[in-house]
Amino acid sequence: MQLRLVERVEDISPEDFKKNYHDPLKPLVICGLAKKWPAYYKWNWDFFKAVVGNQEVGIYNNVKSDPYTPINTADGYMKFGDYIDMIRNGPSEWRIFLFNLFEHAPSIIQDISWPDKYSKGFVKKFPMMFTGGQGSVTHLHFDIDLSHIFHTQFMGKNAFCFFRTKSSTSYTENPGRF
Repeated sequence: MQLRLVERVEDISPEDFKKNYHDPLKPLVICGLAKKWPAYYKWNWDFFKAVVGNQEVGIYNNVKSDPYTPINTADGYMKFGDYIDMIRNGPSEWRIFLFNLFEHAPSIIQDISWPDKYSKGFVKKFPMMFTGGQGSVTHLHFDIDLSHIFHTQFMGKNAFCFFRTKSSTSYTENPGRF
């Protein structure tokens, strides 16, 4: 397998995005997109703890699922604020998956601006939060709805590896903040 680095740009025109990335199904990191949002400067663990800290959330461990594991079933539940305290205190395998932050704190939707100029055909109605502490892992998977997504990272580091199933092209993203 030959890996290619995911290209990074600060900004891109909608036409170039569609022609060079969307249509050929090629991932892209747009580094400057979220810097224009209030969320970029105000969203952090303390903010989330104040806004949704009492909300109970499903948490997931690092155990790789087998074919008999129910899909999207949490391994446990805890208050979001307690989860934040847990991951702040050191490495933790626990992560939060598919948490609709805006359902529980609708007022903070004003903190982001949906990138409409790029978004035709992208999942817009289901904004979800994925969070993990140092040491958490999301195993190799594919999104069952085969959606195009905008993944926006606000803090920490992450590493991605993207695979296209229709060809042998694979991409990797170096760990770091977007």
